[in-house]
Amino acid sequence: MFNFKPKIRTVSVPVKKQPANPPVPQRKPSSTPTSNSPTSVNSQPKKPAKAHADGRTNGHRAPPPKKTPDRQSLAVRNPNRKRKATTPSTPQFASSSSESESDDDESIRKRQKTSSSLEPDFRKTLEPDRTRSLRDTSNNGDKLAMIHGADMTCGDSAKDFEPAFTDLEGSFVVELQYPSASPPERFEIVVARDSQGWDPLKDIEYTVEEICLNYFPPEQSLSLQDETNGPVRLLKRAVTKNSPSDYRKALDDFNGLVRKSLSDGTISNVLDGMNALPLSLVKRILAQVYSRTVSPKAHLLRRVKDKAQTYGELLPTFVHAVFQQTHLSSKSVFVDLGSGVGNVVLQAALQTGAESWGIEIMQNPCEFAKAQAEELKARARLWGLSMGPVNLLTGDFLESPEIDRTLQRADVILVNNKVFPQHLNVRLLDKFLDLKEGARVISLESFTPGSRQGARNEQNPSSLFSEIKYESGTNSVSWAGESVDYYIATKDSTRLLKRQKGLSQR
Repeated sequence: MFNFKPKIRTVSVPVKKQPANPPVPQRKPSSTPTSNSPTSVNSQPKKPAKAHADGRTNGHRAPPPKKTPDRQSLAVRNPNRKRKATTPSTPQFASSSSESESDDDESIRKRQKTSSSLEPDFRKTLEPDRTRSLRDTSNNGDKLAMIHGADMTCGDSAKDFEPAFTDLEGSFVVELQYPSASPPERFEIVVARDSQGWDPLKDIEYTVEEICLNYFPPEQSLSLQDETNGPVRLLKRAVTKNSPSDYRKALDDFNGLVRKSLSDGTISNVLDGMNALPLSLVKRILAQVYSRTVSPKAHLLRRVKDKAQTYGELLPTFVHAVFQQTHLSSKSVFVDLGSGVGNVVLQAALQTGAESWGIEIMQNPCEFAKAQAEELKARARLWGLSMGPVNLLTGDFLESPEIDRTLQRADVILVNNKVFPQHLNVRLLDKFLDLKEGARVISLESFTPGSRQGARNEQNPSSLFSEIKYESGTNSVSWAGESVDYYIATKDSTRLLKRQKGLSQR
């Protein structure tokens, strides 16, 4: 019954032969930006949010990171596009009164390595301020009360470093001449055992780089940036060759060039023709200040349980942008309410020459802020630069008579109110009633949410302000890599008068 064999039919099908090397199709440019497209609104790759060492950063109140891994950006334009969660690597600092320890203590101590100041973004400047003299004309060569690089690698810290040149039994000390009459800074030529620790060689390289970029005439500056024989290249080559003699010679030659350019007036002429400081130079100076005053003791800054006293840092590029938007200048008065370790106050004084005020309620950040201010005053002179006056207070900004008086003449006020409870924002808004016309308030939460026209709303203090919402762009704050929203409110009483006139005509 089952003995038969199935018949198999074979059919031949012709197949068109392909060429041996088919041409690769060219991708047509898409009219819609992709995540990898340079024209995409949110095309920048995600980076972990770190405390930026080059420019220092700002201690402010900020939201603690969410525990859920799918945190969404506050500035996402396409709600269907998922964004990778970013884990803040810069902890939220607080006073040392907190007894709790956390795994982030180590990351607080470590600062992100300074990136090269040649990145295009760092070449930005504010609008020229022709009423300001950038050159420090009072420097007579006196010794400065500052923390030298060599002070960072001696004593208890010596165990964290090792000689940079392996053929030597020990390290050696060099001097770096800055573009001023001040004595040179001393550095011990060592490297950190921890790859994320402070690096004296990089500090020297980035400093030499900024001097070459900003303190010489354009043609000479360009030649000093030569990738073959420029000072920075020679220093790097000496390290690569493990040649301490070449390193000393490269640095000695550079020091000689700076001293000659000081004596013949070259550097003075360049500074006299400068009306705005490049952001890269500002970040370099602030990074030096932060690394010498805050970083070595950052373990003293702890998390706190009180959400309203948690704070993060506004990064220098973001701060530069809001200074530009608010037209901060040497004729302005700037106030930072909740100034943390003083980063934005110091950036305002150095970059714009403004009279700069800050107040912070937590003791430890206040002490760091004052240490930074003293170091910055010395380093500004070391770099041959003038700066605006700095005033740092300890206390509650709601209860400070001195801040009340200053607010009445302030041009720009910064308050990171991201985690402030509503009642605190209301009290702040009441305080802003005393601001002068045209004063601007920068905040991370709106002071005029949902304000509507109508008779019942005319008594609301927010009706005296016109407010615009902005996006910061990525990597602008320490607690998030993605863009965040911020607001600039301008005191404008004419808005209320127009509203009242409109209501009376109904």
